[in-house]
Amino acid sequence: MKRTMTMMLAALLALLTSAAQAEDVATRLAARMAKLFPKEKVTDVTPAPIPGLYEVLVAASLFSVGADGRYVVHGDLIDLDAHVNVSDQRRSEARKQVFESMDSKGFIEFPSKTKETKKTLYVFTDIDCAYCRKMHAEVGQLNSAGIAVRYLAFPRTGIKGPSFDKAVAVWCAANRQEALTQSKLGLPVDSPKCDNPVAKEYELGNGMGVTGTPSVYTDQGKHIGGYVPAEELIKMVEDGKI
Repeated sequence: MKRTMTMMLAALLALLTSAAQAEDVATRLAARMAKLFPKEKVTDVTPAPIPGLYEVLVAASLFSVGADGRYVVHGDLIDLDAHVNVSDQRRSEARKQVFESMDSKGFIEFPSKTKETKKTLYVFTDIDCAYCRKMHAEVGQLNSAGIAVRYLAFPRTGIKGPSFDKAVAVWCAANRQEALTQSKLGLPVDSPKCDNPVAKEYELGNGMGVTGTPSVYTDQGKHIGGYVPAEELIKMVEDGKI
């Protein structure tokens, strides 16, 4: 009995020590990554499936970092037995959390026209992007099929330039949906300047790894990619692929 109790106490002590060490590593890695990305928030640090590595989420970007914080593994972690991209799963989870945490007033929404919304898409868009305009011309089809579209601004020229100014003008318009449609038709939108989230959404897109527009995500955080014809998107939703 005494021997069993001793073994249980030893196991408990080892477990507590291991947990404390893991917490120390997580704190240290979070601090190191925060220095590397001062404008972004380190949202999570957890042990990776590979011993000695930790998964560090900075905004919605995923890094595999050694316990000493010296080395970063660039690339996705694949589970060959399960045939699963583990890194992509983690990124999707992080993006989903970001979308869920956003205020409903933080994007321009074209809602579903059906009683029940089947799927919500989050789209980083640029006013002057040809494929963004092509996608927007098909938004009505998506809405009629029960798919809502929530737009976030991603002016490809950055936070200075005509695309940024156009996005701000759209956001500050009395009717943002109409203004966005008008702007994507190449028509000017005149509106007074106001507090707006355009720069913040641009930084969010950068943090998620957006490099081109449109960049389309599901409400589960899955990255679909760029422009996909409305008919294909509708079929993907109906088939349960997204």
